[in-house]
Amino acid sequence: DAGALDAYNKSLAIESNDRVETRRDALVAKAELAKLPEEYRAIESAIEVTRGDLAALIGVRLNALVLSMRSREPVVVTDVRGNWAENWISAVARAGVIEPYANHTFQPRATVRRADLAQAASRLLPRLGTAEQVRTWQNARAKFADIAQGHLAYPAASMAVAAGVMSTAPDGSFLPSRLVTGEEAVQTIQRLQTMAESAARRTAGR
Repeated sequence: DAGALDAYNKSLAIESNDRVETRRDALVAKAELAKLPEEYRAIESAIEVTRGDLAALIGVRLNALVLSMRSREPVVVTDVRGNWAENWISAVARAGVIEPYANHTFQPRATVRRADLAQAASRLLPRLGTAEQVRTWQNARAKFADIAQGHLAYPAASMAVAAGVMSTAPDGSFLPSRLVTGEEAVQTIQRLQTMAESAARRTAGR
């Protein structure tokens, strides 16, 4: 793999080639994934994800964004020491993306429901779109078969669906209390990652 990576880099140094660049990037991503804990690599195939899993996904895939959102004030979390995702949990909690509970526990092994995933996405989305896009997402007022506009989960669910990072069931239900699978969590964070990359390019092009 190291030899192939070297060959791709040498080829790209001579001449730009989208196909070679795509292969090089895939190889780098594969190498980076191999360095991550086994627990992280198991997330995508998990039947359900935990708060620790989701924090790790966000912390790894949206690292620059999470760092840019950090509060100056440290966040007290009392129950993650020694957890495999401890560093990512601390970073995501300090960024306000997934908050600790009132008693300062994070409960990293607690399962994530669709309402929780939407809440995390809705805290990231304002940093990922243009001002006009963000206003559109926030004002979307999506119609769900199972959530009224007064429901606690409604604002985040509406925003996540309007932005295209989450979807509804075929009957128009959002299913806020349904457990999130690893595949669904990864797909949602991948969509946010794609948006983050576009936002970074916009900023660089100013």
